[in-house]
Amino acid sequence: MKAGWARLAAFVAVFAMLTGTFSLVSAQATGSLTVLDWAGFDAEEFWIDFKRDNPDVDVTFEIGTSDADIFAKMMAGDQADVFHPYTGWLQYYVDEGLVEELDTSRLKNWDKVPERFKKLGEFNGKQYFVPYDWGYTSIVYRTDLAPEAGESLASLMNPEYAGHISMIDDGASAVSTSAAIHGWDVTQLTPEQMDQIKQEWVDQRELNLFYWSGEPELVEAMASGDVWVGLGWQGAYALLRAQDIPVAYADPKEGRASWVGQYGIRKGTQNLDAAYAFLDGKLAEETSRNVVEIFYYGASNQDVLDSITDPELIEILSLDDPTVLDRTRFSENTSQEQRDASAELWVDVKAS
Repeated sequence: MKAGWARLAAFVAVFAMLTGTFSLVSAQATGSLTVLDWAGFDAEEFWIDFKRDNPDVDVTFEIGTSDADIFAKMMAGDQADVFHPYTGWLQYYVDEGLVEELDTSRLKNWDKVPERFKKLGEFNGKQYFVPYDWGYTSIVYRTDLAPEAGESLASLMNPEYAGHISMIDDGASAVSTSAAIHGWDVTQLTPEQMDQIKQEWVDQRELNLFYWSGEPELVEAMASGDVWVGLGWQGAYALLRAQDIPVAYADPKEGRASWVGQYGIRKGTQNLDAAYAFLDGKLAEETSRNVVEIFYYGASNQDVLDSITDPELIEILSLDDPTVLDRTRFSENTSQEQRDASAELWVDVKAS
């Protein structure tokens, strides 16, 4: 009798493992998880798959105000288990030993991520980040007032549009824009090139109506007709389109710039299971679809992108053009010294 029960128990155990119901395979994450994120991403729509699959995890959000702020918090010893930096900053976390190397076999949705996005979070042959949201930075322009403005990023410095230009209030964007216009490598700029870039933006000041820091500022000014040409994200374009404003989003000869939001796990976190589950949830179907339909951002789940049929979303993200990402300039991982130089340059430009 005991032998019979033993055989039955063995059969049940093997069956459970084969069907994926063995508790060690399918156990839900538990405990608590702290996420250092941007305002808006704490809404349940952007982590709904994780919440549904792991209802026993107590999730707390901390909100960062910029990439610099998030990095400073992590450097100061913030105990967030998961954090959300953007391309251009990822190298810092790796160099400072702040982020866990990832075992991507623990991410069941990893095979849905295109290789070009995977590579952005890979350093020295090791994966450290999982991509989630992405988008463009390019020229938004009024087609009725400045119909030729989409041809080149140099339109931001065109005297024809004097008093009707709005540049983003960001030194790194100014430097990368000028570098793109000249065909320079933004990671290898010489002091002489930086001086030239500075002078270009000093001269541009008299053409610029205002520097925007919040996207609604740009949208409002373009809707009123005060601004004809601005450097902005595709979200501004989408909001203007929704108001039936005659605008276009440029694919200039220099290419669009692109940013990709990535999630990493803090080195030494005490709840790796929940952290991995959170990252995997970011790649899941509903969470990915929500970032497209609510924020007008791209998702890193290719199946979701391929399933989008809304003509407006397809146009906003240029999903009907399979070559657009090949012409896109993804944010480079510049050094802290280079970022400090860009910030100092911008302070000088605005003070001139």
